[in-house]
Amino acid sequence: MPVCHHPNETAFDATLAAQLPASMQNTLDVEPVSTQKTLPLSETLGTTVAATNPSETKTRDAARMTILPEVSADDGEFRWVTTSRTRFQVNRQLGEGGAGEVLLAMDHDIGRQVALKKIRTEMQSPEALVRFIQEIRTVGRLEHPNIVPIHDVGRDEQGQYYFVMKYVRGETLEDIIARLRDGDTATHGLWPFERRVQVFRGLCEAVAFAHECGIVHRDIKPANVMVGPHGEVLLMDWGIARQTRPDLTCPDERIVGEDRDEIAGDARASWFRTRIGALIGTPAYMAPEQAQGKPAEFRSDVYSLSVLFYEWLVLKHYLEDKSTLSEVLEGVIRDDAPLASFVAQKHQSPVPPELGWFLKKGMQKDPGDRYQSVQQMLDRLELRSQGIFPIQCHLTFVKRLNMAFSRFSDRHPMIVTGAIFLGVPLAIGTTIWSIIS
Repeated sequence: MPVCHHPNETAFDATLAAQLPASMQNTLDVEPVSTQKTLPLSETLGTTVAATNPSETKTRDAARMTILPEVSADDGEFRWVTTSRTRFQVNRQLGEGGAGEVLLAMDHDIGRQVALKKIRTEMQSPEALVRFIQEIRTVGRLEHPNIVPIHDVGRDEQGQYYFVMKYVRGETLEDIIARLRDGDTATHGLWPFERRVQVFRGLCEAVAFAHECGIVHRDIKPANVMVGPHGEVLLMDWGIARQTRPDLTCPDERIVGEDRDEIAGDARASWFRTRIGALIGTPAYMAPEQAQGKPAEFRSDVYSLSVLFYEWLVLKHYLEDKSTLSEVLEGVIRDDAPLASFVAQKHQSPVPPELGWFLKKGMQKDPGDRYQSVQQMLDRLELRSQGIFPIQCHLTFVKRLNMAFSRFSDRHPMIVTGAIFLGVPLAIGTTIWSIIS
């Protein structure tokens, strides 16, 4: 069963908390450690801090180097071959976000590929470091099958912090949606509506669990959802997640500054990229209250989930006709999405009507009119899988009636069979009698 917990962080706290400016020490929610050494900011970012004694240097170096010996067999005898090399060999970049980048690396100790996340060089700042530490703590507390686990933390030769995650082979929902939108026949064959619903339910399970732990993701979008080769669904990038528990502080209230796009250049692309600073999140997937500068809460994630699900089913974003960032933000606040079931489709059949109404409720502008929790969304999808959903139009009425009859047939096959055998002759007889008369 997934658990939400606080891992043993003493050693990590002693290293990190000591190196932040005094004004930001309390953002890490750590206990003072007597051996901590307060260092200037210039020594915190981009350089390896000198250890206070030789044993600290040895420990730090060991964290970067392999420690397991190689085993060789010679004439039936096993021999230990001691090697010392950099444990994580970076191969290539997998992606980058608002302040961080993810790298594919080989773990030479365990012999597997892993993903390393670190702060991008040009984004180094005290605020970015606080967010990075908070992301480590956030994901470290979330042990769930639909959340990518953290294996380890460390510092590289340049003194930059990183954390090690499971490397997930697969593709993002953003990539899958692009192929579906282009009409790729094979992709459409792999992703009928019901399989898309199952993926969305897995995503909701991850968010619901995070909410139970008091954490709001704030950046739910197709690019942050990975689908693995065995059908596993993983929610990634918790870099701007917000802790709502009152006993833990969040750096948001201490951080101000201009917005910075994840990717410079294409202005339209920036609407779908994470922003940090005065505007936190991805504009195209923000809830209206986020776009207005209000704090995000659990129902904000409900809205973002619904926007993602809308695009996952309809294959286009509900604000795709906007041409400027200000229009996008205004649309987030005021524009209602067209009912998904009535959006014209070129490469697929219309979205099932009950799912169209499901999306409409989740994308209400007023948080009080949405689902009040992700668990409510899961409950409604579970009822739908049983053929139970609200009758909200003529299409849902007909479909609900048909499914009710189907369920009755499954439960009472003899009654239905008898009714058919009695009903058909009766209908034929009635017809003949009316003709004769």
